[in-house]
Amino acid sequence: MWMSLLHLAKMTCEGGLLNLQLLLLRGLLDEEEIIQEFKTGNPRLVARLSEPDAIQALMEFITLEPRADAPCNRCFRYPFLTVELITCGPPKFLELLVNPKSCNALELLWGFLGSTAPGEVNSVLAGYFARTAAALLSKHQKEVLEYLRQRGPDQLLREFLDRIHLRSLAELFARLLCAEGEAQVVFPTQNIVAQLLEKWQECEAGGDAQENITLIIAELLSQKDVLYWIEDLTHQLTSPATVRFLIEHIFRRAGGVPPAMSLLTTVIVHTTAGIKDGMTEVCASTPTLSPLSPPSPALVAGEEDMTLDEGVVGEASTARAATLSPPSTPNTTLRSTTSEEWMERRRAALLREVASHFPRLREVLDAGLAQAAEDPSLAMPQGRICPVGGTTLEVISLIATVARSGLDVILEALLNHQLLPRCVEVFFRHPWSSLLHNSVKQLLLEVLSGTDHLRQELIRQLLKEARLAQRLASEYAAEAAWKAATVKPRHARVGYMGHLFLIACELRDYGNTKSAEVGELLSSTPGWSEVLGSINDIQGLHREQLGGGVPASDRGLASTKAPTAEPAAPPQEQFAACPSWSQRVMTGRKTYLAEEPTDLQENGGSGPQPAGAAAAGASIPNGQGSQASDEDFFVPPSAPPGLRSGLEDAFDPDGLSKVQSSSSWASFPD
Repeated sequence: MWMSLLHLAKMTCEGGLLNLQLLLLRGLLDEEEIIQEFKTGNPRLVARLSEPDAIQALMEFITLEPRADAPCNRCFRYPFLTVELITCGPPKFLELLVNPKSCNALELLWGFLGSTAPGEVNSVLAGYFARTAAALLSKHQKEVLEYLRQRGPDQLLREFLDRIHLRSLAELFARLLCAEGEAQVVFPTQNIVAQLLEKWQECEAGGDAQENITLIIAELLSQKDVLYWIEDLTHQLTSPATVRFLIEHIFRRAGGVPPAMSLLTTVIVHTTAGIKDGMTEVCASTPTLSPLSPPSPALVAGEEDMTLDEGVVGEASTARAATLSPPSTPNTTLRSTTSEEWMERRRAALLREVASHFPRLREVLDAGLAQAAEDPSLAMPQGRICPVGGTTLEVISLIATVARSGLDVILEALLNHQLLPRCVEVFFRHPWSSLLHNSVKQLLLEVLSGTDHLRQELIRQLLKEARLAQRLASEYAAEAAWKAATVKPRHARVGYMGHLFLIACELRDYGNTKSAEVGELLSSTPGWSEVLGSINDIQGLHREQLGGGVPASDRGLASTKAPTAEPAAPPQEQFAACPSWSQRVMTGRKTYLAEEPTDLQENGGSGPQPAGAAAAGASIPNGQGSQASDEDFFVPPSAPPGLRSGLEDAFDPDGLSKVQSSSSWASFPD
């Protein structure tokens, strides 16, 4: 059997020492080189696998579960090889599979969906089926879609929805839904969102089905530039019934909060992209990297970030879609001016519907604050704390997401329902929740990003009702006292000082450049001057070189350039270019070494120090060569002493030389 496949080509030429037609199919699949031979198009092997009995056996391998007493190869090797043979087979073989007049391969393949009850589907076979179907769909799309329409779109839709909990089938379903032209539409799309949400409601909270439905909707929205039925999809997703359905799930049960909020956030992010430049930063691309998913436009076009033009719906979008998918015919209706205006209205209607539910979101925040006031229930190294809770975290994340749209309807709802003071209070109540801190920070930075009337009213609410400036001053005073304490715990005091630093900087800049009223309110706040001093010190530290910079005496150790014969600079001039930390270390070096070795001391050594060594460290800053010469300078060992570098003379790792350098690494702390 081993020699049979190694000499298939030879047997074809010689007429065959044995008849390939008589070889058992399983014997062929046991050979190691069958994939390579089939991929190269061995005529006898292709002819054998193209026979009806062979095609039926191959389809059974990937659609039927093996018997309990089946051999190991039947359970694992044969299904895997079948998928590999179909995905890399020669065109003649694939054309045979999609031709219903030649064989019933498509009938055997797609019969897998209805052959087993939804709860009893083998996930491994589902993966084999999905990969095979995707391979045939990508290479013979017209034939496969025509067969699926004849098979019955309604029945096929029900079969996919009943098995939506399987990730491989969900990805194949999403690929069939991503139609770029009318000829590629398989399922009726008029009520597809309602059917998905109905199945989403029937499934277990937080289960695989809800996650897969969320990914399917995100996949469709990420393809909105080329999706043929995008208007119908957007109309269904932004309808008040859909928003109310998801909002109700937030308050119905705790387990449904994260999935419902995730789905609602996905819809908001994708449908509002383009209203404000900042929203495109959070608009995700293709949610999965599965080979079954449609290729991401960013990967096809070689762009670094496909979300930079998510909101483009004009002529540029049409040209972009045509460039990304030449064979398809994108929907051009959405790219018209009328459709763009319609999309703007749908976006505004969506956010208006979300804003109408802000009173209920305020109740969630009030309940979270009441729970946080109870006894702590979560043990941490810092002590026992009260967890923020998934519901409160998701609600604040939703508020921050819709606020980044910058629409007046959202900002006015934030102001009227006093959500900002509650978000700030939740922020300070939970000092160790980074996700919470990031969401509140983004919310406050969005409010501070403009000077319109609503934003100014929100800032007054922050400063007067939420007392944001006073709380900043209090936190920075507590942090200063914490750092000044002689004995303090090893852990940090709180986890949000970095977020407060960014908020304080934006608030300071807003008062200095955008609003004199805000500047006066900040100036009249007790302790605000200390806050300004603290953030100025932090910004100065950020501007310093990492690690305090390189001391002047060590800046030429790695240099390969020729030194100059300049006299040694005074210590004050050597330290002039060094940051303050380096100066403190250089001037107080004696305190860092109790007993410095004799040969490494500053004034040690038995011989006088060469002038060249002292001058070298001062004349070559930052490892650069002399300003008098811009070319690399290499001096061979036999060069005259006048051309040799003082640093080379001072470098003596083995301690064999009597000449010592003016300073050494031992002068600095470990």
